[in-house]
Amino acid sequence: MRVLIFSIAAGGGHGKAAEAIKTYVELEAPNSSVKILDTLKYVNPFIDKIVVGSYLNTIKHKPSLFGKLYDFAEKDDALFSVSNKFNDIISTKLMPLIKSFRPDILIATHPFCSEMISILKIKGKVDIPTVTVLTDHAPHSFWLHQGIDAFVVSNEDMMEEMIDRGIEKEKIYPFGIPVSQEFLVKYPAEETLSILNLDKNKPTILLMGGTLGLGHLKDIYRDLNNSPLDFQIIVISGSNRKLYQELQKVVPNSKKTTRLLGFTKDVPRYMQISQLLFTKPGGLTVAEALVSNLPLILFSPIPGQEERNAQYLLRHGAAISMDSGMSVSDILESTLNYPSKLDDLRESCKMLAKPCAGYCLSQLLSELTNAKIKKTPFCSS
Repeated sequence: MRVLIFSIAAGGGHGKAAEAIKTYVELEAPNSSVKILDTLKYVNPFIDKIVVGSYLNTIKHKPSLFGKLYDFAEKDDALFSVSNKFNDIISTKLMPLIKSFRPDILIATHPFCSEMISILKIKGKVDIPTVTVLTDHAPHSFWLHQGIDAFVVSNEDMMEEMIDRGIEKEKIYPFGIPVSQEFLVKYPAEETLSILNLDKNKPTILLMGGTLGLGHLKDIYRDLNNSPLDFQIIVISGSNRKLYQELQKVVPNSKKTTRLLGFTKDVPRYMQISQLLFTKPGGLTVAEALVSNLPLILFSPIPGQEERNAQYLLRHGAAISMDSGMSVSDILESTLNYPSKLDDLRESCKMLAKPCAGYCLSQLLSELTNAKIKKTPFCSS
């Protein structure tokens, strides 16, 4: 099976999902050839810099504006139309690679890419199965396009809204968001604690702001540090170098034992030894925490997509929101001091977790490619 995955490096989640899909396909079908394309960068590095740079700048410095654009796109066709015209132009640039790689199936892990492969399918440029993997926990119109053969989504709650938006029920597969296989490996807790020189008899709080290290991490760390409860902290600043340097000045004087980390691939280990995760509700981070059965304390959601991720978790009792009016101290008191409450949160995470998402997706890909009867040439001229 030859698989071509289209993604865009805006944040970390879309690319991480693509990497996870690649791993599972190669495990389940070892003779497969899987290629991940950073789509905009491939088409035009300058366009990629403008689009991705604008997105990152907006969510960092003007998140409320991003939220307004998110809502506007749901209610008005104008922005959607602009996106469609842009992706219509871009999609034609993908054909040389598609023709040379000759994939059996196309996958998108970013909404722009979903629209691109939709356009190619509708125009008859490709005649193979197309799959969109949504990397959030609620649908948005930018993800949903005709011509897509399968939509892999994180949960059953999304299905009714997608059906109302014109997506056929039989095309929706609530397998979950594929996460790195490392999250399915059970690491010895004592070994991880020993590596970090942490106390196995103390609760561990994990604080992170996604790959980009966004949100009010410094303020939350200060509040954690001032708690009278006895626990230890792991802070992951991601790729945010400025935040890391600022925390470096604070951590040595902390009242709490703290391990400060930058970008790391050992998040699965750290989630497994933690009792609570303070985090932004990014799509992949949420999926990883659920698989790790780690209760989430949510802060600084990006208006729009992450707010809806938060709503999903809160609706099912797998998280607590700092927007609820509870202080950090209140949250810690009501969880660490009440094991039954922590157990309830953990059980809710377990109920929502989809650890087999990657394997289910791999099976779906095989079924779609095997069912495809190639009566015509792979690509139109």
